[in-house]
Amino acid sequence: MDAPRQQATTVPGPRSGPVRLADVAEAAGVSRALASRVLNGDPAARAAAGTKARIVETAARLGYVPNVAAKSLRGNRTGLIGLVVHDLSSPIYLELMRGAREEAARHSYFLVLGDVDELLADEEAFRILISGRRVDGIVMQGGHGELDRRVGDIARALPTVVVNAPTDVEHEGATQVYPDEVAATRLLTEHLMGLGHRRIGLVSGPRQSMTNRLREEGIVTALAAAGLELREEDRVHGEWSADGGRAGVDQLVDRWGAGVDRPSALIAGNSLVGIGMLGALARHDLVIPRDLSVAAVHDTWINEHLAPSLTAVSLPLHEVGTVAVRTLLAGSHGGRHILTDPPPVLHARGSTGAAG
Repeated sequence: MDAPRQQATTVPGPRSGPVRLADVAEAAGVSRALASRVLNGDPAARAAAGTKARIVETAARLGYVPNVAAKSLRGNRTGLIGLVVHDLSSPIYLELMRGAREEAARHSYFLVLGDVDELLADEEAFRILISGRRVDGIVMQGGHGELDRRVGDIARALPTVVVNAPTDVEHEGATQVYPDEVAATRLLTEHLMGLGHRRIGLVSGPRQSMTNRLREEGIVTALAAAGLELREEDRVHGEWSADGGRAGVDQLVDRWGAGVDRPSALIAGNSLVGIGMLGALARHDLVIPRDLSVAAVHDTWINEHLAPSLTAVSLPLHEVGTVAVRTLLAGSHGGRHILTDPPPVLHARGSTGAAG
């Protein structure tokens, strides 16, 4: 039986970075090897029940997260992969989920879904998710600043792939898989300019989110090639939702009422934003596309059933989901960036027309 070397009750001094197994062992007064076996659930670990309980309690008190990222997914696996996205109710991510689910099934894995906002709001749920015993790996949506800052914590605990948009900070532990966001809004802008529009506005998500920055870059690049610019007074940033689209239009209408000239076309940061914009513009007695053309990023099945139907560009999210899970299960090293094919595709519909 392995008796404790000392009855330590103090917590190791402050240190930068995550709590190490050695910190737990020192605080619990046991060897690193015993702490490792107990925390990994080894039934053959030779220690008294009280010693085991003290190790587990100490690990929880210090906030220790087992570093299982280096372990093979083919070992003692759960058969589950986590997929965490922003707003599970959104139709935008259906193709991403489908691609991820199909690839997971090909390898006899099941997909467990999680919501970014709920995960960030519940610290205990976050800790449980990355404890290393619930899922064998995680595919998470990037581009939303707060969760991006926690990628390092997740990648240290679980094999991790980030999808949708590159995170703001590089993390060696996580591979990143994403579509060409810049090409998507460049394609929309070129479509609108081809219809004669020379002043184009934007209603999008949070200004500093990586997703918004990339989409804004596509518009700015396309306009600059034609000697035009995206004016500051024609931009609004809010939520990635229909409510965000409605609020964005209300802000723009207030500006127009205060004497700011109105653009002839608006680009929505995503289709949910665009749907909210269509309703808000109608409420302000603006006829689409006669008074304003509207186009959006991320095509969904809903867009063609709107009145007017919403012009949008589709991104290869099915491929993103497929590649993300395939990369995760291949056990590839982190720090890679994978830009997926095929390129974005334009779906021109009733919400865009010739400039008046």
